[in-house]
Amino acid sequence: AFSVVSKLLSQRKLDLLDELVSAEVLQVLKEKISLLPDSHRDALAADIDSIMYTTEGDVRIYYDDDGRKFVSILMCFWYLNGANLPDEVPGETKVFQIVFGDGSSKEKKHLLTANYEFQREFTEGAKPDWTITRIEHPRLLE
Repeated sequence: AFSVVSKLLSQRKLDLLDELVSAEVLQVLKEKISLLPDSHRDALAADIDSIMYTTEGDVRIYYDDDGRKFVSILMCFWYLNGANLPDEVPGETKVFQIVFGDGSSKEKKHLLTANYEFQREFTEGAKPDWTITRIEHPRLLE
């Protein structure tokens, strides 16, 4: 889901995210994506083979005021991306770079992070669908 959604974000195909991302998050994304430079937008895309590490940041089980049961999982991703980003981005935060190849042909990749929160209702009779309720690409979608 992370790879699919990140690619759709980078391609500005936000209309295809209706079933995957909450309406609130989608509205914020529409505003932010329209203001991004192409290099930052390209850096959002995470190919499934470029994901280096994943871990869960937080797992919560909670009930709303109507007694419905929900599970929320915050996932943290580290992925490689070859977008043409500056060595330093606003806020003077260093973007990690990895160079592949020999002296004649080098390929520079950035090690980027993203946090996606997935939520599902587990009340009896509820649809078994996960929805993304938070999308963060630090230094890219700020």
